[in-house]
Amino acid sequence: MKNYENLNARNLPVFVSSFFFIGFFPYGPGTAGSAAAFLLYIFLLRFLTMPYYLGLCFIIFIFGIYFSSKTEKISGIKDPPFVVIDEVLGYLLTVISGFSFDPFSRLSISGIILYAFIGLILFRFFDILKPYPIRAIDEKVPGGLGIMLDDAVAGVFSFIALRLIIVIAAGL
Repeated sequence: MKNYENLNARNLPVFVSSFFFIGFFPYGPGTAGSAAAFLLYIFLLRFLTMPYYLGLCFIIFIFGIYFSSKTEKISGIKDPPFVVIDEVLGYLLTVISGFSFDPFSRLSISGIILYAFIGLILFRFFDILKPYPIRAIDEKVPGGLGIMLDDAVAGVFSFIALRLIIVIAAGL
Protein backbone atom coordinates (compact mmCIF):
# COMPACT_ATOMS: atom_id res chain seq x y z
CA MET A 1 0.00 0.00 0.00
CA LYS A 2 1.32 3.42 -0.90
CA ASN A 3 1.99 5.98 1.79
CA TYR A 4 0.01 9.21 1.47
CA GLU A 5 0.92 10.76 4.82
CA ASN A 6 1.02 14.30 3.42
CA LEU A 7 -2.71 14.16 2.64
CA ASN A 8 -5.09 15.48 5.24
CA ALA A 9 -8.15 13.27 5.67
CA ARG A 10 -10.27 16.38 6.20
CA ASN A 11 -9.21 17.89 2.91
CA LEU A 12 -12.32 18.44 0.73
CA PRO A 13 -10.58 18.08 -2.68
CA VAL A 14 -9.05 14.76 -1.64
CA PHE A 15 -12.36 13.59 -0.14
CA VAL A 16 -14.32 14.38 -3.32
CA SER A 17 -11.73 13.33 -5.91
CA SER A 18 -11.12 10.01 -4.15
CA PHE A 19 -14.90 9.50 -4.14
CA PHE A 20 -15.29 9.52 -0.38
CA PHE A 21 -11.86 7.86 0.11
CA ILE A 22 -12.72 4.80 -1.99
CA GLY A 23 -9.68 5.67 -4.11
CA PHE A 24 -7.46 4.73 -1.18
CA PHE A 25 -8.49 1.09 -1.46
CA PRO A 26 -5.11 -0.67 -1.50
CA TYR A 27 -5.73 -2.98 -4.46
CA GLY A 28 -6.93 -1.57 -7.77
CA PRO A 29 -8.27 1.83 -6.70
CA GLY A 30 -9.64 2.49 -10.22
CA THR A 31 -11.58 -0.75 -10.13
CA ALA A 32 -12.79 0.04 -6.61
CA GLY A 33 -14.02 3.44 -7.82
CA SER A 34 -15.75 1.83 -10.79
CA ALA A 35 -17.36 -0.77 -8.52
CA ALA A 36 -18.63 2.02 -6.27
CA ALA A 37 -20.06 3.71 -9.36
CA PHE A 38 -21.76 0.40 -10.27
CA LEU A 39 -23.53 0.41 -6.90
CA LEU A 40 -24.38 4.08 -7.24
CA TYR A 41 -25.86 3.42 -10.69
CA ILE A 42 -28.08 0.60 -9.41
CA PHE A 43 -29.35 2.98 -6.72
CA LEU A 44 -29.84 5.95 -9.09
CA LEU A 45 -31.67 3.89 -11.68
CA ARG A 46 -34.62 3.69 -9.33
CA PHE A 47 -34.80 7.38 -8.48
CA LEU A 48 -33.60 9.51 -11.41
CA THR A 49 -34.94 10.33 -14.83
CA MET A 50 -32.69 10.98 -17.83
CA PRO A 51 -32.48 14.79 -17.43
CA TYR A 52 -31.46 14.47 -13.77
CA TYR A 53 -28.97 11.72 -14.59
CA LEU A 54 -27.36 13.89 -17.28
CA GLY A 55 -27.28 16.78 -14.83
CA LEU A 56 -25.56 14.58 -12.26
CA CYS A 57 -22.96 13.48 -14.84
CA PHE A 58 -22.32 17.12 -15.76
CA ILE A 59 -21.91 18.10 -12.10
CA ILE A 60 -19.52 15.19 -11.50
CA PHE A 61 -17.52 16.28 -14.57
CA ILE A 62 -17.22 19.91 -13.43
CA PHE A 63 -16.53 19.10 -9.77
CA GLY A 64 -14.15 16.34 -10.87
CA ILE A 65 -12.07 18.77 -12.93
CA TYR A 66 -11.90 21.25 -10.08
CA PHE A 67 -11.19 18.84 -7.23
CA SER A 68 -8.83 16.62 -9.26
CA SER A 69 -6.73 19.67 -10.15
CA LYS A 70 -6.60 20.71 -6.50
CA THR A 71 -5.70 17.17 -5.41
CA GLU A 72 -2.87 17.01 -7.97
CA LYS A 73 -1.42 20.20 -6.48
CA ILE A 74 -1.90 19.05 -2.88
CA SER A 75 -0.34 15.62 -3.46
CA GLY A 76 2.34 16.68 -5.92
CA ILE A 77 1.42 13.63 -8.04
CA LYS A 78 0.32 13.87 -11.68
CA ASP A 79 -3.01 12.01 -12.04
CA PRO A 80 -2.86 10.47 -8.55
CA PRO A 81 -4.00 6.84 -8.46
CA PHE A 82 -6.36 7.55 -5.55
CA VAL A 83 -8.32 10.06 -7.64
CA VAL A 84 -11.25 7.93 -8.83
CA ILE A 85 -13.98 10.50 -9.45
CA ASP A 86 -13.01 10.12 -13.12
CA GLU A 87 -13.79 6.40 -13.01
CA VAL A 88 -17.16 7.19 -11.45
CA LEU A 89 -18.01 9.55 -14.31
CA GLY A 90 -16.67 7.18 -16.98
CA TYR A 91 -18.74 4.30 -15.66
CA LEU A 92 -21.90 6.40 -15.34
CA LEU A 93 -21.48 7.46 -18.97
CA THR A 94 -21.03 3.83 -19.99
CA VAL A 95 -24.41 2.79 -18.61
CA ILE A 96 -26.35 5.91 -19.56
CA SER A 97 -28.63 3.78 -21.76
CA GLY A 98 -30.43 2.70 -18.63
CA PHE A 99 -31.94 6.18 -18.54
CA SER A 100 -32.17 6.92 -22.24
CA PHE A 101 -34.69 4.43 -23.56
CA ASP A 102 -37.68 2.45 -22.42
CA PRO A 103 -36.76 -1.20 -23.14
CA PHE A 104 -35.39 -1.38 -19.58
CA SER A 105 -38.96 -1.47 -18.39
CA ARG A 106 -39.01 -5.02 -19.81
CA LEU A 107 -35.84 -6.12 -18.00
CA SER A 108 -35.84 -7.90 -14.67
CA ILE A 109 -33.58 -6.70 -11.90
CA SER A 110 -31.13 -9.47 -12.81
CA GLY A 111 -31.16 -8.24 -16.43
CA ILE A 112 -30.38 -4.71 -15.31
CA ILE A 113 -27.59 -5.94 -13.04
CA LEU A 114 -26.15 -8.01 -15.90
CA TYR A 115 -26.27 -4.94 -18.18
CA ALA A 116 -24.57 -2.83 -15.49
CA PHE A 117 -21.92 -5.52 -14.87
CA ILE A 118 -21.09 -5.88 -18.58
CA GLY A 119 -20.79 -2.09 -18.66
CA LEU A 120 -18.35 -2.28 -15.74
CA ILE A 121 -16.19 -4.86 -17.54
CA LEU A 122 -16.21 -2.81 -20.76
CA PHE A 123 -15.36 0.41 -18.97
CA ARG A 124 -12.44 -1.15 -17.10
CA PHE A 125 -11.22 -2.66 -20.41
CA PHE A 126 -11.19 0.71 -22.21
CA ASP A 127 -9.88 2.59 -19.18
CA ILE A 128 -6.94 0.22 -18.72
CA LEU A 129 -6.17 -0.40 -22.41
CA LYS A 130 -6.56 3.28 -23.38
CA PRO A 131 -6.89 2.97 -27.17
CA TYR A 132 -6.51 6.09 -29.31
CA PRO A 133 -7.60 8.85 -28.58
CA ILE A 134 -7.94 7.99 -24.88
CA ARG A 135 -4.17 7.56 -24.40
CA ALA A 136 -3.44 10.79 -26.26
CA ILE A 137 -5.84 12.68 -24.00
CA ASP A 138 -4.31 11.04 -20.92
CA GLU A 139 -0.80 12.06 -22.00
CA LYS A 140 -1.43 15.51 -23.47
CA VAL A 141 -4.27 17.17 -21.59
CA PRO A 142 -2.97 18.47 -18.25
CA GLY A 143 -4.57 18.78 -14.85
CA GLY A 144 -8.07 17.95 -13.80
CA LEU A 145 -9.44 18.28 -17.32
CA GLY A 146 -7.09 15.53 -18.53
CA ILE A 147 -7.90 13.36 -15.53
CA MET A 148 -11.63 13.60 -16.20
CA LEU A 149 -11.64 13.71 -20.00
CA ASP A 150 -9.76 10.48 -20.72
CA ASP A 151 -12.19 8.51 -18.56
CA ALA A 152 -15.18 10.32 -20.05
CA VAL A 153 -14.00 9.26 -23.52
CA ALA A 154 -13.39 5.70 -22.24
CA GLY A 155 -16.98 5.83 -20.97
CA VAL A 156 -18.24 6.86 -24.41
CA PHE A 157 -16.26 4.03 -26.06
CA SER A 158 -17.70 1.61 -23.50
CA PHE A 159 -21.21 2.97 -24.07
CA ILE A 160 -20.89 2.33 -27.82
CA ALA A 161 -19.57 -1.21 -27.25
CA LEU A 162 -22.35 -1.92 -24.75
CA ARG A 163 -25.01 -0.66 -27.15
CA LEU A 164 -23.58 -2.88 -29.90
CA ILE A 165 -23.72 -5.88 -27.56
CA ILE A 166 -27.34 -5.06 -26.69
CA VAL A 167 -28.32 -4.65 -30.33
CA ILE A 168 -26.61 -7.88 -31.37
CA ALA A 169 -27.60 -10.02 -28.36
CA ALA A 170 -31.07 -8.79 -27.57
CA GLY A 171 -32.19 -6.91 -30.64
CA LEU A 172 -33.08 -3.82 -28.58
